[in-house]
Amino acid sequence: MARIFITGSSDGIGQAAAKVLAEQGHSVVLHARNADRAASAHKAVPKAEAVLVGDLRSISETKKLAEEANSLGPGAFDTVIHNAGIGYGGTSSREITADTISAVFAVNTLAPYILTCLMKRPTSRLLYMSSDSHYGGDENLRNITQSHSYSDSKLHDTMLAKAFARRWGEEIQVVSMHPGWVRTKMGGSMAPGGLDKPTKALSEWAVGQGKLASLKSGAFFTTSGEESPHPGADNVSKQEELLRICKEVSGVDIPE
Repeated sequence: MARIFITGSSDGIGQAAAKVLAEQGHSVVLHARNADRAASAHKAVPKAEAVLVGDLRSISETKKLAEEANSLGPGAFDTVIHNAGIGYGGTSSREITADTISAVFAVNTLAPYILTCLMKRPTSRLLYMSSDSHYGGDENLRNITQSHSYSDSKLHDTMLAKAFARRWGEEIQVVSMHPGWVRTKMGGSMAPGGLDKPTKALSEWAVGQGKLASLKSGAFFTTSGEESPHPGADNVSKQEELLRICKEVSGVDIPE
């Protein structure tokens, strides 16, 4: 059985996949933004190993979350899924955090970077939740710490996946995923898709099953298979620039 950590698993796709995996007997650690959401998540997924709490808008809380995740077991997780995100609309999508950066950048871009750097390296798989909205993103990284652009942040996630895939080689499968426009809190009630397809794809991938398990590290994929990402995602110099910005803002070094 696998050990899996999923951020943003108090609702939506993250929770749905966690529920499937826990029911299969895998050890799943959930994550929620606050204690109330954590209690709700544990009620929804009672077989979860644990629920960790951390507001990813905060650099210090994200660092603490990494420490707590590392303390749960003697070894690393097999799979880590960076699923948490801020979408379009709502107050958080225009918020500037206490760290004086955009909440969208903090949660969607910086938090996955911090957790990747500070958590024990997963033994098998690492996923950054992207979106087809990343095709509208700007790889030039202009003033990104103040940007409220969801598209930019999802392009950053795709770039982070490729950057860490280069560093870690084929030993660990590092990928990014577009789950589809589905009816979740983020996707909204007008979304055309349900949770079934992305939940199946994500839960199978998480334990090395299904057609997506054989993707090369660095791939961007949908529930149907691998897709070509935004051309800028493959720009190595921009990937390195993104890593440098994240390092400078967070104070977290990139692991060797």
